Amino acid sequence: MKFNFKIKNIGIIGGLVTILIHSFANIGYSEQIYYVYHHFIFSFVRIFYDFTFGLLPFPVIYILFFLVVFFSAKGIKNLICHRHTIFKGNFLQSFVFKLLNFIGFVISAFYFLWAFNYYGPSIEKKLNLPSITIDSVQLMSEFRHITDIMTHERNILSQDSAELNQKIKWASLENEIRQVQTELLTNWGDDVSGRVRIRPLYPEGLLLRISTAGVYIPFVCEGHIDPGMNPIQWPFTMAHEMAHGYGYTDEGVCNFIGLLTCLKSKDHFIRYSGLLSYWRYLYHDIKSLNPSSAKKIFINIDPGVLADLTAIRRDMNRFPDILPEFRAKVYDSYLKSHGVKQGLRSYNEIILQVLKWKETSYAFSFK
Repeated sequence: MKFNFKIKNIGIIGGLVTILIHSFANIGYSEQIYYVYHHFIFSFVRIFYDFTFGLLPFPVIYILFFLVVFFSAKGIKNLICHRHTIFKGNFLQSFVFKLLNFIGFVISAFYFLWAFNYYGPSIEKKLNLPSITIDSVQLMSEFRHITDIMTHERNILSQDSAELNQKIKWASLENEIRQVQTELLTNWGDDVSGRVRIRPLYPEGLLLRISTAGVYIPFVCEGHIDPGMNPIQWPFTMAHEMAHGYGYTDEGVCNFIGLLTCLKSKDHFIRYSGLLSYWRYLYHDIKSLNPSSAKKIFINIDPGVLADLTAIRRDMNRFPDILPEFRAKVYDSYLKSHGVKQGLRSYNEIILQVLKWKETSYAFSFK
């Protein structure tokens, strides 16, 4: 099978270049690779995409899905038409070549559009976060503090004990979160080129059924959230996915950035969304350490907050997981293979990161 360096071979060429870059990273050039990639290639990708396809009024993933289905059907039809010659010389060689070209294209596109950001510095190094140890007393103090602020924000929105029924304008919410997050990241010295889009992905439950509230898809350079979850969760989830769009790869770090984005906003609904999400992580840890204390806390919680938590659980239960253990193992392995040592447990690192952040010059008051 003769190989020529032509445009039709772009997938194989891209795959080989991707492997070569990873090889250089593994022998000690990861920082240099990240710098060049993030500040030049990724920055260009963000600007080009966000001011072209990103201006479309619908998720571009729908177009990609149509193309995948179309070319898959075309490929299957071609195989059926040549079923009698499939294992003969020229056709087999052509099929193997096209398959390798496709695999190489997918891998190289994944990394060049976003995933080389995995070589970026840790949030600890970027913000010079101190090393601390959390004990149960400190955890409980943080929990009480957040509970008070969260309850205050909830009462500003409504003093009714029924669940919140907030009317949300998607464009306004997305723009507010983008504005606040770019300001936050700019203060950290980040390059925030472009205007990351976060789209609602229909049908409802598409993501929730695989234990995911949101997802950033590098092939379309957009974040997506499942509109089937309770609207109270939308701002925090949108902010999390937007952090992915600006080049952050660690799930725990995106939780951390998502929370700070919500807390930095002057919109009380956005602030409440972040605080409630953070409160749930704190409650989970306290419950695992001291179930009896957690039960007492839950019983005495503000009736309005309790109604919101109940509504969140109700909406999540509408879409039971499909193969949750399989999904967890696959994604955990993926994260660890890309340098996220904690795997799925990285989501829970938000508490430690917040407490570290409070000790730095980057901290701001959110009382």
